Amino acid sequence: MSAVSDDVAADGVDVHLLTTMSILSLTTNGSPSCSHHEAASLTQFKDSFSITQTRDAAVYCDDIAGLKSYPKTNSWKEGTDCCSWDGVTCDHLNAHVIALDLSCSWLYGNFPSNTTLFLLPHLQKLNLAYNDFNQSKIPSEFGRFTSLYYLNLSHSKFSGKVPSQVSHLSKLVSLDLISSRNYVQTIDKDGLEGLVHNLTEVRHLFLDGINMSSVNAHVFMNLSSSLRSLSLGSCDLQGKFPKNIFDLPNLNLLNLGSNYNLNLDPLKFNRSSNLEHLDLSWISFSTELIDSVDNLQGL
Repeated sequence: MSAVSDDVAADGVDVHLLTTMSILSLTTNGSPSCSHHEAASLTQFKDSFSITQTRDAAVYCDDIAGLKSYPKTNSWKEGTDCCSWDGVTCDHLNAHVIALDLSCSWLYGNFPSNTTLFLLPHLQKLNLAYNDFNQSKIPSEFGRFTSLYYLNLSHSKFSGKVPSQVSHLSKLVSLDLISSRNYVQTIDKDGLEGLVHNLTEVRHLFLDGINMSSVNAHVFMNLSSSLRSLSLGSCDLQGKFPKNIFDLPNLNLLNLGSNYNLNLDPLKFNRSSNLEHLDLSWISFSTELIDSVDNLQGL
């Protein structure tokens, strides 16, 4: 033990306590900065795209979504604390990057399957909506973000098959994969069954525009009872949609519109339903259902 430690011990002060107090003091007086590793991962991710204001970004963000589109990554300067960068959120204790919101950020180019974005293991929230990833496939590596509770990849011009690995994100509370118009995304039986069975905590599920023509609608029978929003517009769903969807106790929004080969069995809406938003346009259903709409007092 050093002479200083001997003196402290002699005074009856716990050395471990003193060390802990010093650390707490440092943390209180100055918030920790993000690690060089995480800053470099973010910078390399940004550098894999060009920053281009596309017409679609302006229309979707500024006109439709009511979001301001601008290049958030312009604030990402090397040598500065990445926790202060636009769109980046860090936890206060360890300065790990836990949230990244680059929606409407003018990102343009192919989305790399080996992107350094996947080197951010503490990420809990990711929003890449309203960018242009030039018909890239959604990489299966998204399944590595096991801490994610929020994922939004909507209207970012992905195409191809939605990887089944997305269903590995069992902590997801909100998943938004709405497909951009004219960019074909598909999901197969295994992928959709995985989402339905594994996302037991999901409250908001937006899959509009993803082609589900190879899937029987009965797969939605086992949706989580925590579900509040389910949007499946223009998914080319086939067959009968399970009417037990209306028994979900927390369901607030249901969109099945523009699924021309989908139909609903006769049912009567329950007065205890919490539904406020309902779209059944361009699908087949009975007049009995129409008559019972009056029971939906929150609609």
